[in-house]
Amino acid sequence: MPNILLVEDDKIIAESIMFSLENDSFKVKWCEMGNDALSHLNGHDVDLVLLDLGLPDINGFDVLRKIRKTSEVPVIIITARDADEDIVLGLEGLRADDYVTKPFNPRVLVARVRTQLRHANSQSNNTFDNEAVEFDEIFLINKDLHQILFHGDVVDLTRGQCKILMHLIKHPNRIHSKEALLNVMHDRPTGAGENTIVTHIRLIRLALNKINTDKEHIKNHKGLGYSLVL
Repeated sequence: MPNILLVEDDKIIAESIMFSLENDSFKVKWCEMGNDALSHLNGHDVDLVLLDLGLPDINGFDVLRKIRKTSEVPVIIITARDADEDIVLGLEGLRADDYVTKPFNPRVLVARVRTQLRHANSQSNNTFDNEAVEFDEIFLINKDLHQILFHGDVVDLTRGQCKILMHLIKHPNRIHSKEALLNVMHDRPTGAGENTIVTHIRLIRLALNKINTDKEHIKNHKGLGYSLVL
């Protein structure tokens, strides 16, 4: 039975989420305070965190920062804050796995929880143990560690960005539309559109340029999409 940590100060919303999760055979621990949630994480096994941002004692983003210092547990942000900068900060800056804006259907949230748990399980049971595939002596993909090396250095990417860059590397010199790259992400955030891919590509380029600036490998084809040139 998966253990879900729900961090939400609104009792009505929390009870609705717990009802749906428990009906689907999840075990739920509810914390109204961010610090209580962090304490629970330190002493208990948790398979996924549902995290509100507007908590009474500590900002939800700060809770996520603390979680990411010690854990890669899947985190889904649940919040009424729908500004682009908040979504980008949560997904890109702090590496949340999904971002769901209120109001939402609890049944849909349960489906997204199951998606994240399947993804986490597939990562832990990766069949490509210790396999590394090299591309033109420039990129090295380590499927076991879910890492990409560029000129010998690990590229600092989020999970979604890593999926996009892996796809581009495996299919070089081919134009990929923004919609196609969104589909590569599989567990893309609620409401994600083409601007999400623009942001991802910009951050991937920045990460590559931190390692080597000799060549711009990702090309923008206006109105068509992106390609990777080895």
